Amino acid sequence: MMKADNAFSLSLVQLKSQAKRTLKAVRRGDEAARRFLQKNHPVPQQITIETIRLADVQLALARSLGMPSWPKLKHHLQTLDAHKQAIAQGSSSLDREMLTLHIRCGHDIQQLLKTAGFQGEFLPFIDPHCMGPLSAGFAFERMRATYIHQFLLSEVGDERSVEHLIAQTRQQLDSLLDDKFQRLVFWVEHDNYDQLMLFRLLAFLADEPAASSREVELIEVNQYPGRSRFIGLGQLPAEGLRALWQQRRRLDTGHFKFAQQIWQAFCSPSPAALIAASTSDAMTVFPNLPAVIVRHLQELPHGSTGLSLTQMLALRVLENASGPLWVSDWFQSYQSEEPLPYLGDLMFWVLLKPLLVCETPLISATGIEPHQSWLDHDISITTFGRSVLSGKARVRLPEYWVGGICVRPESRWCWDHESFSTLRFEDIDI
Repeated sequence: MMKADNAFSLSLVQLKSQAKRTLKAVRRGDEAARRFLQKNHPVPQQITIETIRLADVQLALARSLGMPSWPKLKHHLQTLDAHKQAIAQGSSSLDREMLTLHIRCGHDIQQLLKTAGFQGEFLPFIDPHCMGPLSAGFAFERMRATYIHQFLLSEVGDERSVEHLIAQTRQQLDSLLDDKFQRLVFWVEHDNYDQLMLFRLLAFLADEPAASSREVELIEVNQYPGRSRFIGLGQLPAEGLRALWQQRRRLDTGHFKFAQQIWQAFCSPSPAALIAASTSDAMTVFPNLPAVIVRHLQELPHGSTGLSLTQMLALRVLENASGPLWVSDWFQSYQSEEPLPYLGDLMFWVLLKPLLVCETPLISATGIEPHQSWLDHDISITTFGRSVLSGKARVRLPEYWVGGICVRPESRWCWDHESFSTLRFEDIDI
């Protein structure tokens, strides 16, 4: 579970002091301060020791924290301070006017919402639709439960059955339709895990008449001011969630129908529908979706290596490491290279394990004993792995799924992960 990150709990008083110290450092010729300005000021070439002002440093500081200007950063922090005081004073709940169901793809903000003063109920809908097979057919729930049972739960010794998982999903879907809730609120980020959960559930609501009689709202975040890279809502302080509440937007049946079309495209056995959707003018309705579509299709094999983008990035980490890496450290290093972080550590391991168990392994592992966790494996790249990564060899991995697209050793869609014009279907004579 992601924990709140102090890097997003900023102090305006401390930032003002930092700006003044940085100004003094620049004026005395400090090299680190000069590099900071060079990196973060929009026109650093116009600044000299003689002409630099406090406003220049404040602008650079604001931009380094993800805000376009110092006044906007200041307003953001003043808003957070007001919400922090409201929490301390036990102010009335923000969602008190309607019985609300807060929907999230995990448990990470469940306690934070309570701390922030929300009183609605919480629904964690935990199904990583960003990996494994997708289908718009009637057998979808069983397909997903079977995949999760076979590939994810088995890695952690979770003995829940397929039938148990199906029943759990149906119970969660029933919660969405429970007429006691006057409002549904989706809390999502810009990544594949969150966005596919959102579209799967909106597509479900599209066929439910009861959905049109309630408020359905979306809180969608793709960045947040702070000293760390924003990855998930669980990094934020409670006052940050209160501030985001003011940015929610209402969804209607038109959004549901559009989501249904997009979901069907993710479930399609061909990438054509997703490629067409990614360039549609309708993408302005869900501005994070084009990047999600590209990242989703980047899990198809690369034409030169046969690797997904996740596998390529992970192998590069091993190639550049000074020695073997524990899976947990491997995952953390991979996260810094991932253009759109969306995997948890277990999901990461499941996607990389085929490189270990395939006919000619691309990675090797030590510490694989019945009593040891998969997190305790020491992983290294093999000679063959280096050859594949460099494009000198091409791997054919066991069958896997990218949404509705089945990737088989003998027949698969592949591309260069950069240009859709290179996308092609290969029928290989094994």
